Amino acid sequence: MADRPTPADPPTRRHVLDWLVGLGFTGWLSSVVYPVVRYLRPLAGAEGGAVKLSAEDLAKLGRGQFAIIRSGDARVMVFQVEGKLRALDAKCTHEGCTVQYVPGERVVWCACHNGRFDVEGRVLSGPPPRPLRRWIATRDQDGGVKVTREKA
Repeated sequence: MADRPTPADPPTRRHVLDWLVGLGFTGWLSSVVYPVVRYLRPLAGAEGGAVKLSAEDLAKLGRGQFAIIRSGDARVMVFQVEGKLRALDAKCTHEGCTVQYVPGERVVWCACHNGRFDVEGRVLSGPPPRPLRRWIATRDQDGGVKVTREKA
């Protein structure tokens, strides 16, 4: 019974090394498992409810530009054509590049492969296989803009 350390005995070098190796292995394992779990778990709010535009985004719309906002895991482009608000997915259906609104030509353009969409999201030219998904953009009583997913 003399071989077993008692709680009053100081830890030996062997016990300290075992503890450090165990701690290092635990750290390594968590650094491998955490990114995998993070990748596999769905994003919070992936459904993408109603989103209000910020004051900065509203200022861009007022200058005739477009704003790209996030709704859950989706990017949504909001722009104005002849006073009417439009909202489309900001992700091209070809390779997933971010699209942009070109006000002079009244088209939505993907710079990656020169894909062009009309303001309703329909494909005009280029390689995109499908139209852009439409969203509903409404102006509130206070002048704010709210964007919601269009029902499929």
